[in-house]
Formats: sequence, C-alpha cells, structure tokens
Amino acid sequence: MNKVKTSLAAFCFLFISFDALAEERSTRILVTATEEATLSSEISAKIISIPVKAGNNFSKSDILIEFDCSFFEAQKDVVQAELDSARVTLKSNQELAAMRSIGEYEVQLSQIAVDRAESELNIAELNTDRCIIRAPYDGVMSKVFVNEYESIERQQPLIEIIGSGTLEAKLMISSKWLSWLSEGYPLSIVIDENGLEYSAQIHSLGADIDPVSQTIDATAQFDKNYETLLPGMSGTATF
Repeated sequence: MNKVKTSLAAFCFLFISFDALAEERSTRILVTATEEATLSSEISAKIISIPVKAGNNFSKSDILIEFDCSFFEAQKDVVQAELDSARVTLKSNQELAAMRSIGEYEVQLSQIAVDRAESELNIAELNTDRCIIRAPYDGVMSKVFVNEYESIERQQPLIEIIGSGTLEAKLMISSKWLSWLSEGYPLSIVIDENGLEYSAQIHSLGADIDPVSQTIDATAQFDKNYETLLPGMSGTATF
C-alpha cells in the first residue's frame, strides 16, 4: 500500500513539474505590422484630395494625399524666370569679357547669380514635389486624421498606414530561456480575438536584459501572411 502511495505521489509530482514547465514556456504576445507609419506634411497647404479612404488598400506610389500647389507652382515660375534672366546676363557678360569690355569680376558675379537662382529653383521644385504624398509601399489606409479642403500646418499628422508585409509578434521572455531559445525557434500562437492558432518562429532577440524583471524582448515572425490576423491583436505564445 505504501508503494502505491509513493508511486502516486511521484506521478503527481512529475505531472505538476511538466505542467509548470509548460506554463513557464508560455508568454503573452502582441501582433504588430513590420511596415507601419504615420505620415505628416512637409509643407503648409490646403488639402484638395484624399483618394484612399480608411480601410482601403493601396499600391506603392499611389497618391494618398494631394495639396493645392498653385502657390508653390507660381513661386517656381518666378524663380525659373529669374534663372533665365541670370543665364542671359551671364552669357552677355562672358561675350563682353571676351571683347575686354568688362572685367572678370562682373562675369563671376553673373555666375554666382545663376548658381543662386538654380539653387532656389531646386527648392521650389522640392516644394512642388511635396504637394503630393505617395505610398511608400503596398498596404492599407489605417486612419485619416484630416479632411479634404482643410488647411494643414507643417509636421501635422495626416494619415496612418499599414504595409501588407508579413506581420510580427512582439513578446517578452524570461532571460533563462536564452539557454535553449534562439533565432528560428518555432512557436505556436493562439490569438484571443478569434481563438485561432498560428505557427511562427523567433525572428530576433533583444540586445539587453531588464535587470529588474530578468526578461528580454523578442520578435517572432509568422510563417506566412494570414488573412485572419490584424495588427493590434493579442494572444499567447507557447514554445
């Protein structure tokens, strides 16, 4: 009878040990996008078009926001005219200098005027280029913070976009796991929002350990693009 009790106690201890080990090798995760950005304006202007609405997909180089560029176009025309005038003056002075009617000093001043006008034209063209915000990659419009015909200021947040690249899972693991955990290690993730299970693998480990919690950040990459996964979902990862 004592042998039976001893065996039962040993079995219970073994079961508890395995159960504790399984629990120790689970951790919470947060699904994030590998490509995600909040785009702001580099100029002060009025919005005339937002072709892509929240929730809609877009392709790389698609127009996301277009500003009224009439002011910057007019500025560019003025600078272009100044550059044309400066080039005519430079050519005339070069011809006069060849005939020794003027000195080299006047030619140098004319060249400086041309260089200055060319630089100003570059700035004007840069401003006109900023009148259109294009998609840096394929993705979906997550949030739109402004409206058409609204005047905005420089550095004002306009839209939030999420790329269509592979999603990742952010997790925090015990530093003790580093004895067996490495990049490429497989894991299973169950998502709270839909109850589905997904396969992933460790993509990268943090550079330092938190001395208080004795944990380290890690990133897991899902094995493929799952249509049922969305950034912001959370769940539990089991190794």
